[in-house]
Amino acid sequence: MKTTAWILGTVLALGAIAPGVAAAQSATSVQIAAATLPSPSEEVNSLNPVVTVRGAVIKVSDVFSGPIPRGDRAILNAPAPGERTILDAELLGRIARLYGLDWKPLNRDIRAVVKRDSQTLTHEEILGEVRAALEAQGAPKDAELQTATASLAIDLPVEATPSIQVGKVAFDPRSRRFSAMVDISASEGDRVVFTRQVAVGGRMFATEAMPVLTASVNRGDIIGPNDITVAHVRADQVRDGAVSDPYALVGKQARRAIKEGEPVLASQLQSPVIVNRGDEVVIFYALKTMNLTAKGKAMDAGGQGDVIRILNTSSNRTLMAKVVQPHQVVVDAVNITASR
Repeated sequence: MKTTAWILGTVLALGAIAPGVAAAQSATSVQIAAATLPSPSEEVNSLNPVVTVRGAVIKVSDVFSGPIPRGDRAILNAPAPGERTILDAELLGRIARLYGLDWKPLNRDIRAVVKRDSQTLTHEEILGEVRAALEAQGAPKDAELQTATASLAIDLPVEATPSIQVGKVAFDPRSRRFSAMVDISASEGDRVVFTRQVAVGGRMFATEAMPVLTASVNRGDIIGPNDITVAHVRADQVRDGAVSDPYALVGKQARRAIKEGEPVLASQLQSPVIVNRGDEVVIFYALKTMNLTAKGKAMDAGGQGDVIRILNTSSNRTLMAKVVQPHQVVVDAVNITASR
């Protein structure tokens, strides 16, 4: 009990004896803390964790924001166009120290990802130049080229002007195989900044100009003129019964779904249905001396010009009649084939 009272008294005595000293120490601590923090006007460096560069080098300012006391310079070669590289914490720390930056990695997992901007020379663009070179050597025009390589696309520096030169072209008409060497380059002014040589090989297939649909249609859809285009389709993929006249597709109705870009078979089409099964119709009998009419019932569905079965409800005979309009059919009485 005496010990507790002594400690409490000592603490109170210290507080009473040196209040000014405690205040001075508190003020000094605030000043020291303030001195360690940057002033509002003082800039600090920060890491740019994801960067896209356009040129062939990576600069300090690409990776770090803020002041660069020792000057902004190239620190690394940029990756190939379209590719990326990763700068780890150790490398970032060395760069910061070398260029006097106010930055340190907080842990070993800190990193920056640098990607090189690019433009793409597409597979179709390269193959188009190869096709033109082959045609100049006597190969069939508008042929389809099937390459051994799935994609010939190449990423080039975004700031450069691309060029394609095709040389050493060969084509064997018997096997339909072709080969070519393609030199691809990119230049900035008079300076070549990218070069690559690509070997292109494969087979060439003759094509036919065929009408195809610009978009897939469903069963029952009516095909209009804006739904049709002409495409060069491999001749060995054109099936018997394919419609070759674009105008023969206009106004037709799809019997079933038809895919975009494929030749259309006549069996996939029908005239738009204007008489449905079970409809009551007027039968016109076209005789040499007169025209007769009768009431009937459609046993089949049909479009204009289709010949369908019609039941004459007066005579209870089944006739074959041509659909001419909604609810109207015509029978050539001379050639009627009827059955009870």
